[in-house]
Formats: sequence, C-alpha cells, structure tokens
Amino acid sequence: MTTRAPLWAFLPFAAIFCALSAWLGADASWDLRNYHLYDGHAALSGTLWRDIAPAQLQSYYLPASDAALFVLREALNTHPTILAVLLALPLALAAWLALGVALRVGLPLGAAMLAVLFGATGATGLSTLGTAMSEAVPECLVLAAFAMPCGRSLRAGCLAGIALGLKLTFAPYAIGLAAALLATARWRSLPSLVIGVAAGVLLVAGPWWWNVWVHTGNPLFPYFNEIFRSAWTAPAPMTDTRFLPEDALHAIFLPFFWALRPSRLTSELAVRDPRLALAWVGWLVVLARAGFRRELPSSPIRALLAFWVAAFVAWEARFSILRYTATLELLAGIPIALALAPLRVRVLAPVFAAIASITIYPNWGRVSGPLAADVRPPWFPAHALVLLLDPSPMAYVAAFVPASIRFVGANSNLLHPGDDTALARAAADAIARHAGPLWGLESPGDQPGEADRALGAYGLARAGPCARVHSNLDADAILACPLIRVQAPPPARQRELASRPSPPIR
Repeated sequence: MTTRAPLWAFLPFAAIFCALSAWLGADASWDLRNYHLYDGHAALSGTLWRDIAPAQLQSYYLPASDAALFVLREALNTHPTILAVLLALPLALAAWLALGVALRVGLPLGAAMLAVLFGATGATGLSTLGTAMSEAVPECLVLAAFAMPCGRSLRAGCLAGIALGLKLTFAPYAIGLAAALLATARWRSLPSLVIGVAAGVLLVAGPWWWNVWVHTGNPLFPYFNEIFRSAWTAPAPMTDTRFLPEDALHAIFLPFFWALRPSRLTSELAVRDPRLALAWVGWLVVLARAGFRRELPSSPIRALLAFWVAAFVAWEARFSILRYTATLELLAGIPIALALAPLRVRVLAPVFAAIASITIYPNWGRVSGPLAADVRPPWFPAHALVLLLDPSPMAYVAAFVPASIRFVGANSNLLHPGDDTALARAAADAIARHAGPLWGLESPGDQPGEADRALGAYGLARAGPCARVHSNLDADAILACPLIRVQAPPPARQRELASRPSPPIR
C-alpha cells in the first residue's frame, strides 16, 4: 500500500475541524473532571502515590497523554479558542490519513474526500472533537500503521503498539491489522507485526506498568485483578460490561439499533447514527458485486475489509462502547462510497448529507468563556486532608490547590467505606491518623445522600457552612465542607494505627 493523499488535502480538513472545535467550545466532560486533569496534574507534581485514588479507578491510567494535555491547557487556559484549534489538529491528520486509505481502495479524490468527511463527522468523532476524550492521536498511529508498505510490518506494529500503550481500548485495531495481513496473503509478516506491537506497548507503557506493579502488585491495576490478585482491591476483572450484547440478535445487528432511533445501547448518552450500520451494508454490496463478477476484490479492499470487520468483532466482544469505534467510524464512509461507486460526486454529496442529517450527537459537556477552565476552590488550610465523599467527578479540584493538600477518594467506583481491601483500609487509616484539618467534597445534585453515608461510615460530620467550588466545568456543582470527627477509634485501634506505616503500601 503506497498511495498517499495529496498534502494540500490536509488543509481543508484542518480548516473544517479547527472551526468546528472553536465553535463547540472547551471540554467539560465527566472524564476530564474525573481523571484527565487529575492524572496529568498528579504525574507532573508526583502526588499520585501520596493521594489515595481521588480519580477513582481511573487514577492509575497511563498519564502520558494527560500530562501533555495538562501542560497545553495550562499554557493556553486564557486562550480557549487557540487551545480548541490545536486540539482539533489530530482529527484533521487522522482524516488525511484516512483519505489515503480511500484513494488506495480505488475511490476518486472527490468521492474519497466526501467519504472521509462523512465518517469524521460521526457521532463519536465529532462529539469528542478537541476534548480529552478524543481518540484522534492513537487513531493517527493506527491509520499510519495500516498504510505502511508490505515490508514494514515491524514499523507498523510499533505504531499500533504505541497506540495500544496509550489506550488499551485500541487492542481491537491491532487484531484488525493482523487480519489485514492474512487477508492479503502476507502471513509471513505476522510475526514482525506481533513483535512490533509488543515493542511499541512496552516502550510507551512498560515503565508505567512497572511503577504500578511495584506499588499495587498489579501492573494494570485495577483491571484483570482476578489474575494479578492485588490486595488493594477485590480479585475481580473490574471491566465495564454494561454495553455488551445481551443476546445473538443484538450481537448480529448491533449497529442497526442506533441507526434510525436514539439509543443508549452502547453509550451513556443517547445516540443516533447510521454510519456503522450502512458501512456493513456497503461491505455486503462490495462482496456481492465481486461474487457476481466472479472475482476477488482488490488487495487494498480485502485488507480494509479484513481490518474493519476484525476490529469491529473484537470491539463488540470486548467493549461494545461506542466511543471506542472512532477509527471504524472514520473509515465508515469508504465502504458506503464503494457500494455507491456508479454515482457521481454531485449525487454522492447529497446522499451523504441526507444520511448525516439524522445524526444525534451526545453532549459530553462543553463550556464557553474567556477561560478554558475557570476553577476557584475555597481556601484549604495548609496540609489539609480533602475527602471525595461521593463518586461524582471531583478529582480535578486537586489541580487548582496548593501541592500540600492531600486528596483521598473516600467513596468511589473503586473504594467503598467498609470494604475489606488494602485500599479501603488505607483510606480509613489516613482519615483516622490525620492530625490536621479535614475537608470534604461532595456533589449532592449528582449523588444525593452518598456523602452522608460516607461521613457516617468514617465517623465524621460537617463542621460548619459549606462553600461552593466555583467552576465553569460543572456549573459550581461541588460543595466543600469542613469536617470534624464525631466518633473516635477505640484505644486499641489508636495504638494499632500509631504503629502502622503510612498507607497505602504494597
């Protein structure tokens, strides 16, 4: 595969997506507030192992991308439009790489650009444009790997491995690359691809996994803990299985369930988007046409078909979370355009426009204003211990207070008061041993009653009037409250705490 998109074609993609990103506004998503800001801050300040899981189970993700994003956001916080423009460029590059794929399978330039633009404006890619949730950076790596010539499987594997190291959810695309090799009779290159993937993963994520292993006993903590059995949490896989197909009907026709009507089958928010369903129809038409002519599709078409189908099947079997199909969505217009190949561009454009017009995009959270993040917590005394009392996304507050403040996720999707795990005991001990001021963060509108239950479990109570955390990221939803102890540990427990080293430890 050697055909490349013309360099000038990057410019219209960049203009479109930069303008859209600036218009949509700055990121204020749940993921940004829960862990993207905190993980980047903790990686740069070195506070992760002093704090106790304030970003819930997402506290222990590889922070490389988040650290880079944190630096960029901090530098351009007062210039949100420039920030939005820069964060849109990875999707423009991904679209340009996808254009090369479209040209390689035989689409003329006009049809290819329409097909890529159609895919790039899908419910997944466009709704996360310019946000920390965007898949565009690892997406570029995967598409560049797919475009590698036949003799460069090792390099292609390295690129795919780097993408996988940055986001483990890109594992289906490594499987897709292997399927593409097999579909084009390049099975001898498969070992080089596998070695390259392993090398890329270890290069990017290896040092971090070792660090997490030393601290927790599980390099992928908290995932796959039924295998590694870290004492920090329960011996369970900790994977999100909410969106896996319920039965064979859902498994076979999954993308058709959100093609014509809004659905939450594979997303936390309602989505309607026909792109993936029509891509499947397009592939069936391409195969039927080849069968009618009694000839195999061309090698580039076979490679793309194998990549797309294998990655989709692996995604559905492991995740079925729509946001992880961004690369498949970006390529979805290509099989549709191949199926409609007899149509001229002037006919193809309104067809794509009509299909795109029924898309319902999820709103993950955006803000507008003079600052990308306008966050002003109340004053916390030096060396205060701040408890996150409910599972709302509140860890981002840590990035806007002095480094002497310690944060503990006292009630989250990873740690519940009273759990018999090392992490839960570490949180309880940190609260009981702390001699300085205690404060609590809570979001009663999002998690009513959760903070009260956590306070009761830890023997604490609110000590005075609470103050709002001023934040444009969540419309001032968080309350910060001073806390006091209303139930002291028994004397035996106090002696045990005094003799125990500072948690958490392996």
